[in-house]
Amino acid sequence: MFGRLLDTIRSERQLSPVIRAHLVDGLFHPFTSFVTGVVIGFAIAIFIFVYTDDGLVRAFGYTLALISVYRLIIGLIYMRRGRTIGVHEAKNWEFAFMSGANLFSLCLGLLAFFAIVREPNTELHEILAITCAGYGTSIAARNAGRPYLALSQLYLTTIPMWIGLIVQTQHSTMVNNFGWAGLVLFTIGISDITIAMRKTIIDALENKQRVEVLAKSFEEQAKRFDAALTNMSHGLCMFDQDRKLIVWNTKVADIIDVDPSLFKVGTSIQEILSAFHLEDHSKIVDQSGSSETDSDGLRETAKLSNGRYVAASSRRMENNNIVIVFADVTEREKAEARIRNLAWVDQLTGLMNRVSVHELFVKKLHEMNDASELAVHYIDLDHFKSVNDTLGHPIGDMLLQQVADRICDVCLDEGDVARMAGDEFLVIQSLAPHARTPRDLAQQIVDALHQPFNVNSHFIQIGASVGIVIAPKDGKDADLLLKRADMALYAAKKAGRNKLAYFEPQMDQRMQQMRAMELDIKQALEKRHFKLAFQPIVDAHDKSIASFECLIRWTHPTNGRMTPAKFIPAAEETGQIIEIGRWVTKEAIKIASKWPVRTQISVNFSAVQFQDSRFSQYLTSQLKRYKFPPELLELEITETAFIEDMEKSQKQLNQLRDIGIKISLDDFGTGYSSLSQLQRFAFNKIKIDGSFIRDLETNPSSAAVATAVAEIGKALDITVVAECVETQEQLDFLKSVGVTHIQGYFTGRPMDAEAARALIGEQMPAVSDVG
Repeated sequence: MFGRLLDTIRSERQLSPVIRAHLVDGLFHPFTSFVTGVVIGFAIAIFIFVYTDDGLVRAFGYTLALISVYRLIIGLIYMRRGRTIGVHEAKNWEFAFMSGANLFSLCLGLLAFFAIVREPNTELHEILAITCAGYGTSIAARNAGRPYLALSQLYLTTIPMWIGLIVQTQHSTMVNNFGWAGLVLFTIGISDITIAMRKTIIDALENKQRVEVLAKSFEEQAKRFDAALTNMSHGLCMFDQDRKLIVWNTKVADIIDVDPSLFKVGTSIQEILSAFHLEDHSKIVDQSGSSETDSDGLRETAKLSNGRYVAASSRRMENNNIVIVFADVTEREKAEARIRNLAWVDQLTGLMNRVSVHELFVKKLHEMNDASELAVHYIDLDHFKSVNDTLGHPIGDMLLQQVADRICDVCLDEGDVARMAGDEFLVIQSLAPHARTPRDLAQQIVDALHQPFNVNSHFIQIGASVGIVIAPKDGKDADLLLKRADMALYAAKKAGRNKLAYFEPQMDQRMQQMRAMELDIKQALEKRHFKLAFQPIVDAHDKSIASFECLIRWTHPTNGRMTPAKFIPAAEETGQIIEIGRWVTKEAIKIASKWPVRTQISVNFSAVQFQDSRFSQYLTSQLKRYKFPPELLELEITETAFIEDMEKSQKQLNQLRDIGIKISLDDFGTGYSSLSQLQRFAFNKIKIDGSFIRDLETNPSSAAVATAVAEIGKALDITVVAECVETQEQLDFLKSVGVTHIQGYFTGRPMDAEAARALIGEQMPAVSDVG
């Protein structure tokens, strides 16, 4: 017993507030038993009043009645609250109950003690003993959940009564019958029963609490599950082993367009999937064993009869139930369709783009047999860039749309047309015995595109060049064939535009040579293999130095000396001439700035350098860096440089002239527009091309051209320089017709910077201005 008592004390300290509140609430319930105790108090008071005249005993009877009234009032106040007490209220109500209960028990025990001691009535003794023992026993059982209270009531009620019986042993048959040991065992036994009942009650309450917690957890989980099902963006159905519906959410009916009334326990899976095509039923259900899913975890996408797309994913559970999740992916499908369109279709013309035509080309090559052939036409528009520059990109876009329409009209069903990029198009032609030959089709395309276009009231005339390859003759790999078609296109453009050209094996060889030259030039720039030579331009009368032309020289590490005629065209094709031109300009300014006399220098300016839109800024920075006067720098430009884009070329020349530099027209007389260039732009110098000078003495036409150019220079007040002068006779003739300055081996070969510096030093201060 004492061990259980210690356990009870420890348990009370660890008792949860919720269980304590339940136990305190049990003190007042059931209320009928609570009232019974009050009634017993009144009955005892009445009994004492009737059976005894002892004033002290009657006083305890009256006190017992008053305490009963006090307890009744507390009980009624508690019951009027109409709710279970909270955790924080339990302590106060436990104290209120315990104070009334212990006072009642103590008063009852003392009443029994004094009645037994002061009254010799044996019957009265037995009635009071039985009443106290019965009350103590019953209250110990009723309030066992609060052991301190139950035991205190037991002891306060019975111990005074037992003492009274022991004191009056001669009048107490109970003590004589049971003895002291019996009374002690009775009290200990009831105490032990009370502690045991308390453990049973606590265990029951703790189990109940755990069950309530679990029940609440299950209820909350069920609510969360229901909320998740109701609010999830996907539709969900669960079917049992017989493929009958057992779980679903409200969203699924809207997603798969099925009558909501079908969703009830027992509906078959076929009815739920009625909106899908029959062939999709098995795909949806059978995928439950598969592990392959798309990025959303949804494997099978089907189109419903209402036009919407629904993705479905099914999963078979361990108990053989099937869960199917549905998602409306209509917008995703539309977006993917738009993305596919963007990826595979040229948005401007509606033709295939580079990606889609490449895939088609690969497919056609794969499908070829020994008797079939394919022709690939690589088309590039001529002069399209000038349309964009002059009329704007919107007009250029509309022009490309009309170009696409014309190509399609020419090809009809004989070719697949695609826009590769910018102003480049591709036609894949399947050759057949009675179809047009590749040459005929290409020529018709060239002719069609050479006809004027009416674009938003602008009449535009462009042209086209076409490169052609034949598969399998020219190759079987799509990328190789496209590369060779591009080589053929380059050859067509080089032949004069509005041309067509077939691929030839030497084109490939030339391309490899060009690539090798490109790498050599790149290395020469990086390792500073280029050097400058300076050829003097002298006054025709006294041969004094007027200026120097800066000429580039390159000694290749393995191939030896490379003439400009060999590597400059390659540099112009690859665009490296822009970097070379900047280097030559910077190096010439740097060297000339250190000469003892400020001497004019001239630098050749390639047509490709007009593409260097920031050249004027670069030139200005170098002039400032080396403090070189801009009027002592001259750019020599060939008249062919103006043919590609006349307006843009003249605009850039005006920017350069605004800096203060001079512009000369090189190789004058070799082009078809020499005179028109003189009319359009005020050049500072004209250089007669060397081809006219070399045969002055044998060709009257050359002499006539030299004479005419000299006269033009005199009339326009422009300095005229004759190139490639190699004899005294040539010099004498040129002086006689009015040429003012001479350049050639006869008056001075190209020399390095130190030799040029020394030559200037010898002629100081005879150096004159050629300007």
